[in-house]
Amino acid sequence: MENKIVNVLVIFGATGDLANRKIFPAINEIYNSKKLPENFQIIGCGRKEIKSNIFKELSSDLLEKSKYLKLDPTLDNDYKVLIKNLNKFQNEYDNINVIFYLSTPPSAYKPIIKNLVKNSLNKESSGYRRIIIEKPFGRNLESAKELNTILTNGFNESQIFRIDHYLGKETVQNILVSRFTNLIFSALWNKEFISYVEITAAESIGIKGRGDYYDNSGAIRDMFQNHLLELLCLVAMEEPNKNSPESIRNEKINVLKKIRKLNFQDDIVRGQYTSSKTENKKFKSYKENEGVKENSKTETFFACKLFVDNDRWRNIPFFIRTGKRLPTKVTEIVVNFKKNINVFSPNNETNMLIFRLQPDEGLLVKFNLKSPGEKSKIINKNMEFHYKNLGDDIIDDAYETLILDVFKGDTMLFSRSDFVEKAWEIVDPILNEISKNNIKLYGYKAGSWGPKKCDDLFRNQNTWRYPCKNLVNDGEICEL
Repeated sequence: MENKIVNVLVIFGATGDLANRKIFPAINEIYNSKKLPENFQIIGCGRKEIKSNIFKELSSDLLEKSKYLKLDPTLDNDYKVLIKNLNKFQNEYDNINVIFYLSTPPSAYKPIIKNLVKNSLNKESSGYRRIIIEKPFGRNLESAKELNTILTNGFNESQIFRIDHYLGKETVQNILVSRFTNLIFSALWNKEFISYVEITAAESIGIKGRGDYYDNSGAIRDMFQNHLLELLCLVAMEEPNKNSPESIRNEKINVLKKIRKLNFQDDIVRGQYTSSKTENKKFKSYKENEGVKENSKTETFFACKLFVDNDRWRNIPFFIRTGKRLPTKVTEIVVNFKKNINVFSPNNETNMLIFRLQPDEGLLVKFNLKSPGEKSKIINKNMEFHYKNLGDDIIDDAYETLILDVFKGDTMLFSRSDFVEKAWEIVDPILNEISKNNIKLYGYKAGSWGPKKCDDLFRNQNTWRYPCKNLVNDGEICEL
């Protein structure tokens, strides 16, 4: 006799922005690609009494398998209606797999988790139970530890999926494969051959109506503590013992443990964008956004210089920057190799390897050639690969990838509890210095590459790469 299984996705905050912009479209695409597990059902939960159909953007087949429940996550009694609906599936099927997706403001995480555990909805008596939590995971080390404690009191680490959409990008996943499967890269991946590494996550947009949230968060909490430290670990980690989630996540932790204590005065730059005007557009300042305090000291730009104190990277700087209202939207990692002094050109340009994560996803290598017709003139040229050249629909949306991984139980692209806490151990001292007004806040014009002070992080002839939206264009003026 066949064992009948039902797969239920319970979405808390189903009426919210994230569900509509990311989760529902991702589920549609997974369905269209025929990758959804069998007997798939959706239960959307929200505080409001809703008369309209919140699932109308889903495919017609999914629409029939979706149900909305009015549920206040803070009220224990409201979970009875969820239990009743899950029990209906339990009576019809032999096993019920349930994923709880917390697509809510962070303030709702604790009551939801506590009520799930209190009502035994975490128990895996027939089928699995998994929980997805969006960032930010805590506001500091103390709150992250508290949230981890509440989670692990009811769920095993294998049931917990702390989602970071950056890690779902195809190009991010390819960093490790490119590093470790190509000898031309892996043989040179150390302090003997690499001069410095840059990691840039630039956004051309402002805060888009999220003033209340962003003014209590800022670039450090919003981007550095999670996305950028994850990217740093992918670049800097040692080769894992085996291709498994735990082995890879262990190596990431080893990187964080070796990050040198930051020099707060010299190796950190904070900025906040001010108003500006171009020929075509006028941009208001950060403080002019609704929800932002009039005297706000929240940073919209953050840059720092980090060192990883191990045998591979000792004294090699990693430069990291992120910001709002920069000239273009781009996320990339730039590996700058040391100058190769030789008889043909004592001052030739260095080789660069660039991982472009978005947009125009791909890889770029900069290398030197002899200029045609010139015996001693060296020119620096590009050799590039673009993911779009592999064909249509190669790059899945990050949320599609991550949601599918939760169904599979694959934790590799999700943050483990010790990673979250170790990342906060690095960030907390920075936040403490800021609270004491020991780290300055510089203004920068909307549409520029951040405060001029940012260039001082190098303290030598090197400088940032200034990318444009196209992978092969750099050093040009990109204007908002």
